[in-house]
Amino acid sequence: MQDQNILKFDIENLDDKKLDCLKDNSFEDKVQKEEKHSKFVEKNQKIYSENDSKKFEDILLRHIQKMNEKSITRNQLLTQHKQILLQLFGLGATIQEVLHFLKENNFTGITAENLNEFLKKKK
Repeated sequence: MQDQNILKFDIENLDDKKLDCLKDNSFEDKVQKEEKHSKFVEKNQKIYSENDSKKFEDILLRHIQKMNEKSITRNQLLTQHKQILLQLFGLGATIQEVLHFLKENNFTGITAENLNEFLKKKK
C-alpha cells in the first residue's frame, strides 16, 4: 500500500513538473519573441553615445541662442561698441584702416560715411 502511495505521489510530482516546464517554456517563448522584436528595433536604430547626446544638446542650445539674437541697426551697432571705436581712433587709426580691417575679417555693411557720422556725433 505504501508503495502505491509513493508511486502515486511520484506520478503527481512528475505531472506537476511537466506543467511547470510547459509554463516555463511558454514564458520563455514570449520573452524570446519580445527579445527578437527588440533586437530588430535596435538594428534599425542608431545607438547614440553620451558624447552624441552632449553634441545634440550643444546644437540645440546654439539654436536657442540664435533664435534669441536680436537684429540691430548699423547705428545701434556703432553705438554699442562706441568705446572700442573711440579707443581705435584715439590710437590714431583712420577710417580707411578700420574699414580695411573689417573687410579683411569679412564684416561688411559699415561705410566710411557711417564712421564719419559716428565720429561727428561722439565729438
